[in-house]
Amino acid sequence: MGKTLVLALAILLGAVVVAGAVVLRPTGFGQCVGVVSAEIERDNPTATLDPRDVEVQAAKVCSGYEGN
Repeated sequence: MGKTLVLALAILLGAVVVAGAVVLRPTGFGQCVGVVSAEIERDNPTATLDPRDVEVQAAKVCSGYEGN
């Protein structure tokens, strides 16, 4: 019974690791926001930019939002 319990726990742990990797994998949108945010910050290195404003602006670009 001890070996069966260890095997069951190993399988359960493996399943949790795989599920965690799938959930934590960045989405295409998240990757786009990261890339565009880096470009915005690199284009104007002397400005004091609020990271939240940069992310909002990047999210608008990635989503195709045309408004203000």
